Amino acid sequence: MRNLSDSLMRQVESSSTLTLARGLLHAGEGKVLFDQEFLFASAVSTYYSLFHLGAALILAYCSHPSLPGDPHAAIRGRLEEKWLKRQQRTLSNGEHYFSDPAGAIGHDDVPLFLEQELPEIFASLGLRDRPGTLRDMREFVSYAPRMLNDGRINVLYSGCQYGPPEFKRYLGQHILRVDEFFSKSVEWLARKGYAELSQRILSGDFVLFEFHELCSYYSAPIAKRAWAIYRSFCEEQKADWAAYRPDPTTFHVGQDDQRSRYNEIVGFLGG
Repeated sequence: MRNLSDSLMRQVESSSTLTLARGLLHAGEGKVLFDQEFLFASAVSTYYSLFHLGAALILAYCSHPSLPGDPHAAIRGRLEEKWLKRQQRTLSNGEHYFSDPAGAIGHDDVPLFLEQELPEIFASLGLRDRPGTLRDMREFVSYAPRMLNDGRINVLYSGCQYGPPEFKRYLGQHILRVDEFFSKSVEWLARKGYAELSQRILSGDFVLFEFHELCSYYSAPIAKRAWAIYRSFCEEQKADWAAYRPDPTTFHVGQDDQRSRYNEIVGFLGG
């Protein structure tokens, strides 16, 4: 296994917090859509909320050197190989950049990682063809039910494992646990020794940059539901979200401006 450069390790770490913010907004979207009875769309968003949450934890893990007996060496090796093969891209202003490391994480990587690290989240996310899990429900939305018509009757011949009431019941059960899953993930970061990442997520800078940046792609109701999830795990961790708290691992200038902007954002999101 090759050693990643310091700059790539920093990018992987930064991608972890942005990916967690992405999961938060998907979770808020899943809740709003569920309340509005858009069950298929809600199932897709809720699936991606846990997928991105798990991807954020994988990135956190990969942002630190491998230890002896690494249980996820295969995942780490695959991802590092992809990252090291990336080609620089060029922006319109001539500056160079590398693609987001999160893009290399596959749909099979996340459940395999979560199965060992946070099995309760794995049980909700699930693997392909495991009825009642979000992954199976997402694939049902995309590809089922399959139907054959002989001119007189419709015959379901695959993908008919959910009736509407059952689909809604399963989805509601997953959504009820989303806040808990985000809280457990932040606890996991601290427990595993990724303090710089957990401190970043619980800081006002995470709200100012990662979270609020993504909010511009979502409606206000979705942003506010995602914000409620964020507040819930801050309170679980005894972090005061009501006041601007700079990231303790980052050098800051102009904190008065950032504090003022933070207060505006919190006021809009519902305080």
